[in-house]
Amino acid sequence: MLDKRRLIFAALVLSTALGGASIAASAEDVKRGGTLTVARPEEALTFEPFTPSDNGSIYNIMQICEPLIVADATGKGLEPSLAESWTASADGLTYDFKLRPGVRFSNGKPLTVEDAIFSLQKVADPKASFGFAFDAVKAFDKVDDSTLRITMKRPYATLESALSLFAASIVSKADYEKDPAAFGQKPVCTGAFQVESYERGTQVVLVPNPNYWRKGVDGKPLPYLDKVVLKYVPESNSRVLGLQNGDFDVALVVPLNQANSVKAMDGVSLEVSPSYRLDYVFLNHGKKPFDDKRMRMAVNYAANRDAIMKAVYFGFGEQPNSYMPKVNFWSDKVAKIPYDIEKAKALVKEAGYDGTPIQLMVDTGNAPFRTAATILQQGWQQAGLKVEIVEYDSGTAFSMAQKGEYQAYVSYITSDINDDDELASIQADGTGPTAAFFSNYKNEEVTKLLAQAREVGDKAKRAELYGKVQDIVYNDAYSVPLNFLPYVNGYNNKVKNWHTITVGWWWLRDVWLDK
Repeated sequence: MLDKRRLIFAALVLSTALGGASIAASAEDVKRGGTLTVARPEEALTFEPFTPSDNGSIYNIMQICEPLIVADATGKGLEPSLAESWTASADGLTYDFKLRPGVRFSNGKPLTVEDAIFSLQKVADPKASFGFAFDAVKAFDKVDDSTLRITMKRPYATLESALSLFAASIVSKADYEKDPAAFGQKPVCTGAFQVESYERGTQVVLVPNPNYWRKGVDGKPLPYLDKVVLKYVPESNSRVLGLQNGDFDVALVVPLNQANSVKAMDGVSLEVSPSYRLDYVFLNHGKKPFDDKRMRMAVNYAANRDAIMKAVYFGFGEQPNSYMPKVNFWSDKVAKIPYDIEKAKALVKEAGYDGTPIQLMVDTGNAPFRTAATILQQGWQQAGLKVEIVEYDSGTAFSMAQKGEYQAYVSYITSDINDDDELASIQADGTGPTAAFFSNYKNEEVTKLLAQAREVGDKAKRAELYGKVQDIVYNDAYSVPLNFLPYVNGYNNKVKNWHTITVGWWWLRDVWLDK
């Protein structure tokens, strides 16, 4: 019934050489054991894969849980994970996925087709955070004890990428149903690690899953490490100081004003990796004054991005021309909104701004975003606006954004897959469950164009459609884009195979310590 035009064979080699790191370790080189300590600016809020949209949770989940298909060593491509192979019918309406034999959950129970169906039905629920990514799916069915069938309502060009989402991870059905809340604290999945302890606001401790299926270059089960401690360290300088003092093996999100200093540290390397990330100012279209496009355009014209690139980013990155990161179908044909204070003043006057102060929110301890907010405040005030900078811890600030309890918020977004559809849908489709990623943006033309792009298989046509969406949404002043920022992290040279992939996380299963 199914042809072989998109068969992915299990014989695909899963290399431990990680993208830009290009470290082809031999069995003789690798050392097992030890504890890796990583300082992160984001806090994990949950380990339940179906609901979160914060990177603090997502990046941890990807170390613990696994989807059928997963991002490869660079993040730009895909490779088999819990599905060892799959086939698609010629009309693109039927997919059969063959589960990898012998895989067990961290509690020793075998992975079953029933677990896969349960998990995919959870993520595909229209009310779920990522239900939109599976809107084209008609049904998930069991063919036999090792085969899952996905039947589509219509062709969907992004299915394979959607199945690589963290939210499409396969969980133990029995353990999840027993106590969903407890599962969010200690999930039962098939990934390289499991949660040993979780102290909210402090740290997460991961230990190896004794039943993990992937093998290292030495022929033994991954991971190489005995333990990983992921510390929540929101203050940038504290992460760098901890790296310098040896308290942390890895410091994520190095302050760019200290990047050269970190690079010069003895025994430390600076990682600068391509990303699917955009730093930008969320604007709430559902609250005054940003319910008026003229006001949204005004704050864009009054954003001195040259000053921000120098003072905040120290030359790292690129000024954006889009509302979302540079993923597959980014277009360079969309003209950037220039810095023009006089134009901003005219728009503020035309909009009839009443002088009510605008609250510009930033995360406590995020010095770069605080500096960006200060520069934005100066420009917006020159345009005739009153602006107050307010600070909250990152968890509180993001929760406020989710609830729509904000006006403007300096933050960022990253893509979890290598296809534009995820973020284009999350950010620009106002019919989705996140209200266009908490912006309350709505544009019927954009919603229609996105629907077309999901069904078109031709890459050139998809690029054309996403280019149109980029132009419309960007010039609707969806947000105030600031920078296409690469990942800039510091790590001790004893840490081997460290690499941040374009979708933002790191495969800790492949990391080892040379000591």
